Amino acid sequence: MAWIILCAISYIGIFVIFKLIDVKGAPLLNCIVVNYLTATILGFAIFGSFPVAHIVEANWFPIGILLGFLFIVTFLLVGISSSKTGIVITTVASKMSLVVPMLFYIIMYGEPVSAVKIVAILLAVASVILCTYKPSKEKTKSDIWKFLLPAIIFIAMGANDSLVIYSRERFGISDDAALFTATLFGISLLCGILYSIVKKGTLRKFLTFKTWWLGILLGSFNFGSVYFVIQSMNTGIISTSSLYGICNTSTILLSILIGVIFFKEKLTRLNVVGGICAIATIILLAYSGM
Repeated sequence: MAWIILCAISYIGIFVIFKLIDVKGAPLLNCIVVNYLTATILGFAIFGSFPVAHIVEANWFPIGILLGFLFIVTFLLVGISSSKTGIVITTVASKMSLVVPMLFYIIMYGEPVSAVKIVAILLAVASVILCTYKPSKEKTKSDIWKFLLPAIIFIAMGANDSLVIYSRERFGISDDAALFTATLFGISLLCGILYSIVKKGTLRKFLTFKTWWLGILLGSFNFGSVYFVIQSMNTGIISTSSLYGICNTSTILLSILIGVIFFKEKLTRLNVVGGICAIATIILLAYSGM
């Protein structure tokens, strides 16, 4: 149960740090690169060594390269979508992706589906929409971006989580969890460094202090969001589909509370109803997944 709690904390921590990056006006790309550097170092430190030969020969290495690339591409897409389609639409698309790994595990691995779990999944979708909805006057630059970018983010985030599930199930990642996680973020780090070199004016922004402390915090939580979810799956205490649903829904619920308490955000009645749906979702998923 400790792994599941740590997993949920990591998911929530990512939200908080991204919010702080926005509030502090820190350069997002630079913070993301520092985040991947931190996550990579943490992974190899926990594993206890840097076994290059073992990594290259590991049966999960090819999919690790793919995941590492997808991680940073998804992060960058979220930034682009926020500017082109608005924060509200982007948030809904990213949070709605929790349905993808849940359905992937149920379909791919034949997990039994009860009426309770079906209701929980529907409530999860409702809670995402209601919790993230806020009246917005944001203008979009083009109608095609309004639909295309959020759809890509929905698919990409869902694919990332589904590939992590597949890797764990296909390759039996257990003792190698820290090494696997470090490798994914190491690939993301290399991609981020290359992109920073190519993008004009990015390198000098690494000299700011806020880039590093926010990036290190983000990397710590980001590492936990993958490492702890793998360890949670390894315990077998709760079904994988329920695990993803609980972690994502609890993140949505607690992000609302954190936004209200620390960032003085205002809630609408729909947001409150969404919070109630989120609580019901967590209870039902925990019940159906045990």
